[in-house]
Amino acid sequence: MSLRIAEARARITGAADIIVKTGSSLTLTCVMSQGPHNLGTVNWYRGDSPVTTSILPDNDIETEPRIMVETEWSDALTSRLKINRIRSSDSGNYSCVPTAAKRASVNVHVINGEHPAAMQHGNTAAGWPTSRTILLSLAFFLGQLR
Repeated sequence: MSLRIAEARARITGAADIIVKTGSSLTLTCVMSQGPHNLGTVNWYRGDSPVTTSILPDNDIETEPRIMVETEWSDALTSRLKINRIRSSDSGNYSCVPTAAKRASVNVHVINGEHPAAMQHGNTAAGWPTSRTILLSLAFFLGQLR
């Protein structure tokens, strides 16, 4: 008889690289299957810094905070990081870090101008392959940083 111990691991649903347009909204979903142990809680990081959630909206016009985290426990531990009104400064590597599992990460690229949905969902413009469109958009984005 042998005993196999599976290490608990978090997973962020979707692509490993996410391209999103400034001003839009983004939801990152971290899932960890329920095991025989307490899954604890989940913390979100951008780079090495904890993500700071908003308690109140940015102004009187908005109805919800700009950055929120929602966590639910059911058949799995699910945590959602919601960022409204995306800014260029929101670009970076985001990680969900459960207290009882290995972290999961994605890269978020915030761009101006191009419509990112066409790049993420495999739609092509003028017959160009999606990867070429993504590379051109990323080159444009990096050129704007100089």
